[in-house]
Amino acid sequence: MARVFPMTALAAAALFVANAQAATTPLTATQMLQQFNLVVSKDLHSTSHVQGRTFVGGDAVAQDFVQKPEKILASDYAGVTVLGNMSSSSNQAHVDALGLYVGGSTTNVIVNKGDATVGGSATGGSFQGNTWINGSATNVNLNGATHAASSNGNPYKPLAEKTSTMLKAEAAATSTDFGSVMTTLSKQLSTLKGTDKASVTIDTQTNSKVTFSGKADSSGLLVFDLTGIDDTIFSPKITDFYFNLTGATTVIFNTDETTLSLNANFQDAEANGSKFIWNFAGASNVTVEKTFGGQVLVAGGTFTNAGGGANVEGGVYAQSVNEYGQMHIQTFTGTIPAIAAVPEPETYAMLLAGLGIVGFMGRRRQKAAAAR
Repeated sequence: MARVFPMTALAAAALFVANAQAATTPLTATQMLQQFNLVVSKDLHSTSHVQGRTFVGGDAVAQDFVQKPEKILASDYAGVTVLGNMSSSSNQAHVDALGLYVGGSTTNVIVNKGDATVGGSATGGSFQGNTWINGSATNVNLNGATHAASSNGNPYKPLAEKTSTMLKAEAAATSTDFGSVMTTLSKQLSTLKGTDKASVTIDTQTNSKVTFSGKADSSGLLVFDLTGIDDTIFSPKITDFYFNLTGATTVIFNTDETTLSLNANFQDAEANGSKFIWNFAGASNVTVEKTFGGQVLVAGGTFTNAGGGANVEGGVYAQSVNEYGQMHIQTFTGTIPAIAAVPEPETYAMLLAGLGIVGFMGRRRQKAAAAR
């Protein structure tokens, strides 16, 4: 019969720490693209809908989230995570599923399903599930078990401690520096060379229709280097984007202009959204005025989908976002190619300094040997 050894307090503590660390492991770029429909490292202003999961590193003034929970991949993150304050851009902001984590306070926020944590106070709105409000709850309908420092509303069932779902969402909320993940991904994708014979042509009759053509490599990767022509492609004259792609499962478009705007029809935006990455490296402002397909990366700037018809079939990952069209889930199914990390300038400085020290020590040894 096997002997059973009791777990010591020290071993139990070590196991708890290990599990906590595993739960808060920072997300990779691929995980970010797959688990989130919208990631904003600073502030979000939205008057429309986001079908999937959202992260906002600053404040969110928004309307509706998580309309398609059945299409969202599992994650420790809540359906909506806002590290700052969250309020409504209309009468109320809705979170339809998967719960909410807000580091600051909420104003007129409704959580229809899932556990919710509010680090500050809550004013207006309602919470249907288990809710933890560190501050006061003012004019809030609390329909689940709740903790609040104070409340002027109807009596509610008290919540003695945070649920496991709340604890996971809270730990996840600050576990990943999404600004850094986006910036690193953008820099790495920018180092990719354009695929041989990949071409971009503009219809000579109208000068308004752009066609992207190319054949992927053996891994299914196809890269378009648009630097030098991106201001021509993203211009008011362009009315249509077409794609003639062979064997491509991952398609990357690299640009380097600081300000880009597009008001063009996008061929098969929904079908292509899951395999396209638009890397707007170095862009401070990117605006689309009609439906756009793919994962949109504006790591250091602002993305705007202007107008109710400018839906994004894919995801948006940007420093700031002005969302006036909807964001529809087209989960990234491609593969980010293995790329050597791009060293930061400080890394080069440290490397050169180290080489200088090594050279200096070598010369000292040579002089010492000659003196003997």
